[in-house]
Amino acid sequence: MQENFIIPGNKSLVNLSSDIFSHFGLRTETDGIGLNYKHKKLCFILLDGLGWNIYEKTGIKFRNEMKCTSVFPSTTSNALSSFFLNRYPGQHGIIGYQLYIRQLGSIVNILGYTSSAAYIRDSMERAYPMATIFNYESKVTALNRAGYSTVNIIPAFINKTSFSTLLYGNNNTDTYSNVFHSFYVLEDNLKQGKDFVSFYLPEVDQTAHKLGPYDPYTVESARYILQSLISIMEKYSDYDFVITADHGHVEVGNTINLGNDSGLMDISILPPYGDSRALFMENTSEIKEYLEGHYSNLELVAKGDSMYSALMGKIDGNVMQKLPGLIGISRNNDIYHFPLNQRKYAMKGAHSGLLKDEMEIPVLVFQN
Repeated sequence: MQENFIIPGNKSLVNLSSDIFSHFGLRTETDGIGLNYKHKKLCFILLDGLGWNIYEKTGIKFRNEMKCTSVFPSTTSNALSSFFLNRYPGQHGIIGYQLYIRQLGSIVNILGYTSSAAYIRDSMERAYPMATIFNYESKVTALNRAGYSTVNIIPAFINKTSFSTLLYGNNNTDTYSNVFHSFYVLEDNLKQGKDFVSFYLPEVDQTAHKLGPYDPYTVESARYILQSLISIMEKYSDYDFVITADHGHVEVGNTINLGNDSGLMDISILPPYGDSRALFMENTSEIKEYLEGHYSNLELVAKGDSMYSALMGKIDGNVMQKLPGLIGISRNNDIYHFPLNQRKYAMKGAHSGLLKDEMEIPVLVFQN
């Protein structure tokens, strides 16, 4: 395994999840990370894409800050599932942007729960409800059942989608239309004094994908968001605030189009899926040998390897059979693309691998 890879340890998003939900007395999967809370009420803020690298560039410092890690693959679907379900990737199996779902016989965009070839949001829900495939209880639902009041603040365009319902359950949700509106909605809910407020904002991730993690506009968007949040948090002395991210971003090197590799296609049972920096494939000796001979910058990890289990955390036996047989992890800043549709594929910032810039995330605690 590459020396510069960051392997998730005991300060990952799963540990942060355990820290936060055990604060409310819930039973959790693992140990926490040792945050010291002053108040019972808690506001959890997830800034998509705010890696430690981008946070450092903003120049903003929190008195109580900690460098933690994402889970592997370091991608939104996996990270959010790991946090809100309080399960390791190998326990929930929602480990990629694209997953092969056997019940559907299709490679599915899991965030939109739709075919990766033709995007129509939640088009798979009628055929096979997501909750029947990933039948896990959200920790937000567990909080409500324990008598705590909660609210989840998310963009309007993902409200009541299959994936959002999996994360947050059928619990109280408030929505916003843009970043400025999001701050108003956050403050309005803090005034109501809910016990647990979760707030999700995708702007840093969207900007980093388009411009790269070190573009001045990416850094300035992160700085503006953090400064705006600080001005809000200072008003609510009865809350502890925890800010983190799902992953960071690396600056993209080369884009390698696997669709042009007819040799790989000829021996593949399924086209490569997963993410641009963590490819999922079936594990046959022929495919493994082919990749070793043609793609020297891919670290190959096969199901059954000790490193496979280490990357997945704990592995549930029922989930194990659904996980990909072979994972190819980019050793450098390159991304790998297989065109499952005709949309243009171009981005300057990417994630899902194990390099420092995509794995390291901040955990920032604000207390009045």
